[in-house]
Amino acid sequence: MEEKKLEDKDQEITERKPNEFKKKIITTVKGRFTWLEKKIKEADMTQTTDEFVEKAVIKAAAMALALIIFTYILFDIQGVNKLLIFPLILLYIPFSLFLFIQEPKALASKRKRMIDKDLLFAGRHIWIALKGGLPLFDSMVAISKSNYGEVSKEFNKIVEKVFVGVPLDTAMQDVIEDCPSPSFKRIILQIINSVRSGADVANSLEVVLEQISKEQVIDIKEYGQKLNPLVMFYLVMGIIFPSLGISIGILLLSFAGVSLSGTNVWALVPIIAIIQYSFLTYIELSRPSYDV
Repeated sequence: MEEKKLEDKDQEITERKPNEFKKKIITTVKGRFTWLEKKIKEADMTQTTDEFVEKAVIKAAAMALALIIFTYILFDIQGVNKLLIFPLILLYIPFSLFLFIQEPKALASKRKRMIDKDLLFAGRHIWIALKGGLPLFDSMVAISKSNYGEVSKEFNKIVEKVFVGVPLDTAMQDVIEDCPSPSFKRIILQIINSVRSGADVANSLEVVLEQISKEQVIDIKEYGQKLNPLVMFYLVMGIIFPSLGISIGILLLSFAGVSLSGTNVWALVPIIAIIQYSFLTYIELSRPSYDV
């Protein structure tokens, strides 16, 4: 019996060490990225912060290993000293972790765009319903059952909280704390202030909807003005420079007595692809998601 107890104790200690090491890594990452918990809530992710960090660390380790293997093969083909891979390892690991840890920010930003896309139409729906004599809560129930995407989901959260006994103004206050859209927060805060002060909700809502509508028109005009230089820069850096630049570069290097192999030229293709993809992604993300 004593031997069995000792074996069980040794096994417990053995299992505890990896768990403590994992917890230490998770705590360190959470301490470094203090915004994680808030962004996970804004992104409406079902997993906890610890679960997300654990998965992000595993993905980062896998990506860093893949990059190390790819770099080793590339160095071997090019005949580069293999010792140069060690400084790159110190770069690959934090880069991979930083890349995957940004997922909640990206998802929260995507949710913000999706909310802003339908927010104005949903707000006008509530305003029309209030002007028609429908109570505020019934108007919110109608929005939660309508096809307004993420806006309907946010109003559905309010409705569910009210159904379980939470006061309407408190339910709205709780929901906007984890909402990534400032415009949605402005509308709900205006409704909360009107409810608590006893003012006419429809009139207050009409004012804030008019302000948001004007801001969206300004955003669209600014995007149109910004698009022309972006397209010009993309044409230069993404098309003209790769085609003419490589040709001129090869010609100048040939005068200097430096010859480039086909492998060296093909190595530039991923770089050009990344540049073009980056420009196209930036243009797409800069475009306002709503229609006015």
